Amino acid sequence: MNIKFTSKKHPEPLLCPEYPWEERHTYLYGSVIELKGRLRMYYQSYVDGIGFFVCLAESKDGINWEKPLIKPLKESTPHLYPTVEVEGRVLDFYHKTQRLECMSNVVANYHIPSVIYRPEEEYPYKLFGYTEKGYCVAFSKDGINFVEYEKNPVIPLLKFPNRKTKKVWFSDVAPVFYDRKKKVYRAMVKTYKIDKEGRTRRCVGMSISKDFINWSKPRTIWVPSDREDRIARSKGFKWADFYGLCPFNYKDYYLGFLWLFMIDYEFARGTHEGKIEVYLAYSKDCKRWELVSEESVIPLGKESEWDCGMITTANQPLIDREGNIKIYYSGANFSHGYGEYEKPYEEGHQFCVGIADVKLE
Repeated sequence: MNIKFTSKKHPEPLLCPEYPWEERHTYLYGSVIELKGRLRMYYQSYVDGIGFFVCLAESKDGINWEKPLIKPLKESTPHLYPTVEVEGRVLDFYHKTQRLECMSNVVANYHIPSVIYRPEEEYPYKLFGYTEKGYCVAFSKDGINFVEYEKNPVIPLLKFPNRKTKKVWFSDVAPVFYDRKKKVYRAMVKTYKIDKEGRTRRCVGMSISKDFINWSKPRTIWVPSDREDRIARSKGFKWADFYGLCPFNYKDYYLGFLWLFMIDYEFARGTHEGKIEVYLAYSKDCKRWELVSEESVIPLGKESEWDCGMITTANQPLIDREGNIKIYYSGANFSHGYGEYEKPYEEGHQFCVGIADVKLE
C-alpha cells in the first residue's frame, strides 16, 4: 500500500526521572489510555539492585503530567528478568543491591508492560508483562490495584539457544493490543532466529487470546531481511533486528510502530551494542508485515539530545476522529549497550518520555 506520512516530535520531554524508584529510567514500554477528561500513562522504571516497576502518571492535557503518590513501596530483594544466559549462567540486570521504602506511584513490578483498557468489562484494566516466570497477566477495577492471575504465567519462559555463541536468549518483549477488527488480544512476542552467519536475530512473533488468559503458542511472523539490514548499514551499523512491534487498527487494515534495533556488535557476555529508532509498518491481516518507508517515523535525535540513543513507543497510539495519530514514546540519550557488565552507565544518562504527531497522507 502506498502510505505517506509526516511526523513531528515535541522538542522537549514530558516526563523524566525524579524519584528514587525511577533512578535514571522513565520510559515507554507501557501504555497511554484515554479516560473521561484525562489521560493515564503506565510507564516503566528501573532501579539497579531491585528491578522493574510499572508506574502511573496522569494528565488533563496530554502535555503536563503528574505522578500521584498512591501506594507504599517496600522492596529489598532483587527481581530477576532474564534476557540472555551465557554458558549456563543467566546474566542479571542488576549490579548491586539496595532497598526502597516510601510512598510511590508504582502499581506493579512487571517488565515491558502493556495495559489494555476496556471500560465495559468487570475488570476494565488488564496488564500483561514479563517476569522471571514468563509472560504474566493481572487485572484491576481501578487501574491502581492489580491482582495477578493465580495460574500465571500465561506464556511460559521462551528460550532460544545458540550453540555457536553458547548463549540462550529469552523472549522478554511482547507489546499487546486489542484487535477490534477480529475481537482478540494479540501479543507481539519477541522470537529469535539464527541466521546463516550464526547470529541470533530478534524477530516478531505473535500469540492470540480471546480472554486475556488463554494464549496460543507464539509463532514467528516477521524476520529481519536485507531491507532492514540495508537501513542499518546506511546509518553506520552492521545489521538490524526487530526489537518490538506495536500494531494498531487503522481503517480496515493494520499499522504498527516497529522498533528497529540497529546493531554495531554483540557483547561476549551480554546482548548487543546499537541504537533503536521507530519505523512505520503495514499489514492487511496482522500476520504479513512490511515497512511503509525506509524513512523513520520517529527518528533519533541529534547527538547529545535527550532521545539520541534509543526510542520505543507506547503499545498503542491515540487517534482522533480525523485520523491524526499521537504517539507517546520514550527516548534515551545513551545506546542499548550501556548498563551491560562491559559498559556501565555514565553520568547524565537517562530515559525520558515525549510525544510525536504522525499525519498520514
